[in-house]
Amino acid sequence: MKFNEDARVKIPTILHLMKLGYQYLSLKGQSWNLDTNIFPELFA
Repeated sequence: MKFNEDARVKIPTILHLMKLGYQYLSLKGQSWNLDTNIFPELFA
């Protein structure tokens, strides 16, 4: 079985943070300011 960074690092990290109460924010369909890397809709 071949493992990659997603399987060994990214997915377990996301799952752990969600268990701690953080909300996962998918980048699909989101718009953010590329200069500041901030999602302005979240601060409205």
